[in-house]
Amino acid sequence: MENNKRKKITVGGVALFNGIIFTSDYRQVAVQKEGEKINSRCTNLIRDKRIISKIPVIRGLLGIGNQIGNSIPDFMRSSGEEKSSKLNTLLLYAILIVACISIPVLISAFFPGKYQSIIQALIIVSEFAMYICMLKSIPDLDTLFKYHGAEHKAVNAYENLKLEEINLENVRKQSRFHKRCGGNFIVYFVILTMLSTLLPIGNLIIKALSMMFLCIFNIGLAYEVVNLFSKFKKPFDIINYPATLIQFFTTKEPTDEMLKLAIYGVLGSTRKENGITPLEYLKKYTSENLKDKEYETTDIYSILEYVTGVDRNRLLLQKDRYLITLNNEIEADRLLNKYYNENYPLQYITHKQYFYNELYYVDENVLIPRADSEILVEKAIEYIEKENLKSAIDLCTGSGALGISAARNSDIETMTLIDISLGAISVANRNILSNDIGLKVKTKVSDLLSEVIKETATDEEKKVDIIISNPPYIKTEVISTLQKEVQKEPHLALDGGKDGLEFYIRIFKEAKEVLKPNGLLMLEIGYDQLDDIKNIVKENSEYTLLESVKDYGGNDRVVICRFQEK
Repeated sequence: MENNKRKKITVGGVALFNGIIFTSDYRQVAVQKEGEKINSRCTNLIRDKRIISKIPVIRGLLGIGNQIGNSIPDFMRSSGEEKSSKLNTLLLYAILIVACISIPVLISAFFPGKYQSIIQALIIVSEFAMYICMLKSIPDLDTLFKYHGAEHKAVNAYENLKLEEINLENVRKQSRFHKRCGGNFIVYFVILTMLSTLLPIGNLIIKALSMMFLCIFNIGLAYEVVNLFSKFKKPFDIINYPATLIQFFTTKEPTDEMLKLAIYGVLGSTRKENGITPLEYLKKYTSENLKDKEYETTDIYSILEYVTGVDRNRLLLQKDRYLITLNNEIEADRLLNKYYNENYPLQYITHKQYFYNELYYVDENVLIPRADSEILVEKAIEYIEKENLKSAIDLCTGSGALGISAARNSDIETMTLIDISLGAISVANRNILSNDIGLKVKTKVSDLLSEVIKETATDEEKKVDIIISNPPYIKTEVISTLQKEVQKEPHLALDGGKDGLEFYIRIFKEAKEVLKPNGLLMLEIGYDQLDDIKNIVKENSEYTLLESVKDYGGNDRVVICRFQEK
């Protein structure tokens, strides 16, 4: 009985470049990178109960628009595009459809009236053929077509088998074709559009406008045709075969890993027990693990955002729409345990840190950028603009946040991010790409300025106008007394030697070989190090201390020095 009830649930799907979206009672997004576990997100679908959503044709328009709009962000991410606009993409689809319908009408105007309908039909068929050819030419489409095949096999298994029979072996045997495929919809849409050209409308402008209206109508009508024909049983289902032929091009036999993901997704979209709401998870986790502890709800939601891929604000505001799947619940428990019981920095868990109004990737290879360091960025931008500086170095760059922020918000022409750590440089390169800063920022692995000094020794043009740096400046003996979460950060980025001044001494010395005359050296310092830095400046008479700057807490934070060769 239970199986029969479940079979009445209609399951649809959309293939991605790295997974599948299944939709029924719930919207289950299941994705997987090669060699990694399945990452999933489940959404509780709120049914449209308006009368208009039950009217034939109109319900098709609403359903297709909703499907495209909801799938765009996941599809863009799967193709490597992090940012997407639902509205812009929907408008693009609309413009393309209108163009494909209007062009045949306009071209046919150059032919005698009795041939116009034939010409219009032939052009529409040609456009469809070009669409098929375009599909075959797009790179990486092979994987998408395999996931499309896996989607169909999983849905066929759900519709034809008992729940207990849905396993890898049985799903593998299912057809990779399905009656309700979006490809069938396109075929019927094209056929209906061709038939529309036969309407006896003589006026060119009126016909063009009519075709645009009919285009919208035909989308909804094609939806109804697909649903109607999908209900036909043998032998009458033969009427659907011609439309199904397009699936020879748009589906391929999937791998077993793809099938496993498809099974997970199709079952997840039809079973409520697959997850709990964010609010239910919050209550459950805090009652079980944080009885005697204060906790920040926002921190928990930040980790839920990371494991589910759903924006934290959406989880907070739409507590009943999104579901935390079992896999994600287990992962969230593990990460929250690291956060609360192992004092692991939240930024290393979520790999996110906002700095100077931009989001940066961070991990255990780099120091977590902090707000106090924004003072250094602000002063760097100020002097770059005031003195029209063109070249810069961010020394001991770590995540690259300081240098990238300065480059993004100024007219500096070149910014070189330098660190001795290969892991840090890898993070910096990632942030360069994600911040779309272009070619003006590059990276270099170097023990402070040693590699740059080698270059400037043979090429004076390699010298720079300004060096900014937040070097290690904590005394070695003090590190063990720092907050536990700070101790999780790389000691290489914290340890400034016995007196905390080891790197400052080296930087002042080495910068002489790298800075242009009248160049600037800007350094972040510890709250109690200003006097020590002044002494280092005196020992290096080529430098003049221009100013010292306090942070938001009133502590000495930045020193700015001018270099002048003697």
